[in-house]
Amino acid sequence: MTHYQEQLTSLLENNIEENEDIRSLRLNAFDSLKRLGFPTKKDEDWRFTNFSKIQDGYFRLSRPSDLPNNFESPKLLNDNSYPIVIINGHYQPQLSKIPNGISVFSGSDDFKSNPHSYAIDSNKAYSSKMKNPFYLLNTSLMNSGLCFEIHENIQIEKPIEIFFCTSEIDDTIMNHPRFHFRLNKNSKATIIEHYRGQTEQSYFINTVSNFELQENAHLNHFRFQDENFHSNHISLSAYTLNKYSNLNCNCLSIGSELYRHNIKVDFTGSNGFARVNGLSLIDSNRHHDLNVIVNHLDNSCTSSQLFKFILSDSSTGVFNGKVIVDKDTFQTNANQTNRNLLLSSSSNMNSNPQLEIHAEDVKCSHGSTTGQIDPEALFYLRSRGISKQRAIELVVEGFAKEVFTNIKDDNIQSRVNQKIGQWLESVSNHDKN
Repeated sequence: MTHYQEQLTSLLENNIEENEDIRSLRLNAFDSLKRLGFPTKKDEDWRFTNFSKIQDGYFRLSRPSDLPNNFESPKLLNDNSYPIVIINGHYQPQLSKIPNGISVFSGSDDFKSNPHSYAIDSNKAYSSKMKNPFYLLNTSLMNSGLCFEIHENIQIEKPIEIFFCTSEIDDTIMNHPRFHFRLNKNSKATIIEHYRGQTEQSYFINTVSNFELQENAHLNHFRFQDENFHSNHISLSAYTLNKYSNLNCNCLSIGSELYRHNIKVDFTGSNGFARVNGLSLIDSNRHHDLNVIVNHLDNSCTSSQLFKFILSDSSTGVFNGKVIVDKDTFQTNANQTNRNLLLSSSSNMNSNPQLEIHAEDVKCSHGSTTGQIDPEALFYLRSRGISKQRAIELVVEGFAKEVFTNIKDDNIQSRVNQKIGQWLESVSNHDKN
């Protein structure tokens, strides 16, 4: 904890003109972190993941001097999107384009008008965040990120792609970006979070992304994490859905030696809908951990989850999912599914789907399966003259692509399929060697 204290002290000393309320927020959050501590195996929601590399390793906050000398326009997930480019934690306006109908603020400016979005207290809305040490660490050290507000009745036709890249560096840096996305009444947008690593150096990213959907707002959110083997990536995606709001979220994670993604969905208004799907492709000895909480706090809301893991080599996956139906709610419809495919005998999967229901008049289901490739499916394909390796690839591709059938953007769908294919090819080549 000492080196994080040192980084906080340095941050405060180098930003003496920072708003006093923000400085107080940082200090209070760090005090809470010291009392809570980093997760251990005794903490139920964290017990399958070892965070010692983050707790004991040395990472310094990114500096302006960490920018590369030359950086070309990034290869976006969707070439037709509005790019928002952030390199080593630093926003690059010359490479970015902000569409009409959106206001963009820095974190300090946003804090002045929306301090509740940064609150550290024990009320119901933030209690789970208070139990998340990495949320507290992000609040203490947040040094990057932006706030986006989509105006009422505005529909953004093209995707907005947040491209967060860690490029060539000579030191073990860390960034703690804080993003806020507010979709006002009757607005609609597609937002892509795209994390890339273009360095072989170890680094640490700890992101918090808050999404607030007002009445009848529609959000398509795609989160794509594709970073190097030596990276450590911790993230929180928190969604608040007001009445008649609609969320369609898809997540794809490839890379990172250590990856932990916390997803939290709160239905705070009636008749909301949320579909949250995700796929983790894990090889080597990487470790990916996914924790999902869907809170049904109002009536007539529907949630659907489909999360899949494909594991190769000595990799490890963790899925913890919980659907909570609050008391005095009715007509809740919730489904949670976790399916996992093991491509090697040395890979390991831990799955724990849960339902916590405090009301009647609900339809809720959950389930989890873990296994290897169906030999009958392989036999069927091979009987038609398909090689064993190609048959395996076809089965795995079909298993993976089911997660993203609801993506309507052809460009994103094509890039996702390409990435899945590249990962399978990499795993296949590794097996041959």
